[in-house]
Amino acid sequence: MTRRVERRGAFTLIELLVVMAIITILAGLLLVVAFRSRQKARSTACLNNMRQVGMALSMMSERRVPEDWPAAISFWNAKDALLVCPDGPEGGITNYGVNRYLASRGVSAVSDTGRTVLLYESQRAGTILFGDESDVDQRHLGGSNFVYLDGHAQWSKAIPPFNPHSR
Repeated sequence: MTRRVERRGAFTLIELLVVMAIITILAGLLLVVAFRSRQKARSTACLNNMRQVGMALSMMSERRVPEDWPAAISFWNAKDALLVCPDGPEGGITNYGVNRYLASRGVSAVSDTGRTVLLYESQRAGTILFGDESDVDQRHLGGSNFVYLDGHAQWSKAIPPFNPHSR
């Protein structure tokens, strides 16, 4: 007489632990991807803000960037929402800076507008910010957003030269 082995439909403890480990690993990977996509979304929102501020500055300044540039673009900037990066330092009206070489020497003298920085992400927050390469904050995925005199905006890991007259 042959014995029949009846099999129950239950998992063993080892099988259950393996399934739990796989689910934990997949959840960890999903969290990393979600965090990175959130950072990218914040960087894109910042880039959009900067591009709009750059367009307003371009419309305002034929020759020089106004000394009080945040107030000069207040017509285009409802509630100062455009002047603040979501990941930037807090305090003051803005955490974006204007290229200090453009404030002192003027915009009209620049010939290479596609490679000359107009607006950058500053390490500081304040009321009126002007600065150069040493003040750039690389807060978005190891890089920073820049707006150039010709109106284009881009994210870059490398910090471009700010002085248009030294090339």
